[in-house]
Amino acid sequence: MTEVAKSQPVKIWRGFNAVDLVTLAALAALFRATDYVAGVVAFIFPFNTTLMTIAFGITAICAAVIIRKPGVFTLFTLAAQLINVFVQGEMPIAGVIMLAWGVLADLYLYMRLKNGADPFKSLRDMIICSVLLGIVWVLTVYGILFPVIYLVQLTPLIYAALMIVGLIGVVVGGILGYYLGSRIKSLLG
Repeated sequence: MTEVAKSQPVKIWRGFNAVDLVTLAALAALFRATDYVAGVVAFIFPFNTTLMTIAFGITAICAAVIIRKPGVFTLFTLAAQLINVFVQGEMPIAGVIMLAWGVLADLYLYMRLKNGADPFKSLRDMIICSVLLGIVWVLTVYGILFPVIYLVQLTPLIYAALMIVGLIGVVVGGILGYYLGSRIKSLLG
């Protein structure tokens, strides 16, 4: 590495361009469309929400691998919640709570980039992001929204099962999203 390259700091925060925002919006819309699929299998409630966790993992990680910028998870959830509130009629307070989904994963991305790594090309890093997304998902949806906002009273055993299945769903979706996003990114160049 040349002396000039060593002295140049790595630019961690890069702005999102129009293509990035359209990509985020399209993937967020695909994620929100799975709400209708989950509604079709509502007879297995509350486990129909597992489809949502898988779809969230696929689309969020796919967005990160394609766009490759920190902040992608937070912007992805912002787009998804705007669709959820304004198009699907979600309670605004629920949408605000769900905005927390991407924050931990973005903090992890930021730390990895600051340390000189490229987490967007690493399956391991994307799995860690999936786990962080999943932890926040299950805590907000099953720990806050269901019992407090939606007043859905389930047994503690059902909530525990939902949290475990939800976390597994986001991670499985994240692995699929990594491979899908890598394939799309390679096609785009």
